Amino acid sequence: MTVDGKGFGVAAVLRLTRVSYRNLDYWARTGLVRSSVRQADGKGTRRVYAFEDLVALRVVKRLRDVGVPLQAIRRAVRCLQAHAERPLAALALVADGKKVLVRTADPARMIDATSEGQVVIQIDVAPIRRKLEAGVVELSAPREIALRVRGRTYRAVLTPDLEAGGYGIHVPELPGCLSDANDLREARRMGREAIELSLDASEQFRNRRAAADQR
Repeated sequence: MTVDGKGFGVAAVLRLTRVSYRNLDYWARTGLVRSSVRQADGKGTRRVYAFEDLVALRVVKRLRDVGVPLQAIRRAVRCLQAHAERPLAALALVADGKKVLVRTADPARMIDATSEGQVVIQIDVAPIRRKLEAGVVELSAPREIALRVRGRTYRAVLTPDLEAGGYGIHVPELPGCLSDANDLREARRMGREAIELSLDASEQFRNRRAAADQR
């Protein structure tokens, strides 16, 4: 499964990155890590993040966890823009409570992005990417539920919508039987309703066809 081109809504971002909503919102509003697919623009609009944004969010969280101030992270991002379009998502960083360094193509050379402190911990972006990719695969996995309608059990497949949230629903046994829901409880109700409508439509079609054959 590829994560390129996928969009992630806020609910999925919070689960995958383990960043608090308060920090997510603040970092977006202040430009540290914006939602690059779509930004919130007034009431009723939602931020949509790209996978690279998720990597950047995890890196910022790791830097904050070891005590690097946001001011230092911002200075580092500005300094590193010359080395990668999205430095927090693409480069290997080394940081302590005051300094952020970046490894270059030369293993013996690092660029000081903040000009303070000493190096005590390395933050490699590659494992963060791999862990997030595994999280996306797990969160995207379809699940099946059994729905009892009119004395029969139907298999409904729920596919998570990581951008809008909730699930897409389809019932393989009934072509064209589709719906969507915000959560699992609603998915059961909407799935049953979709099955009822599909069965009604099939019955009406059969009745019309039988009436036509009798003419």
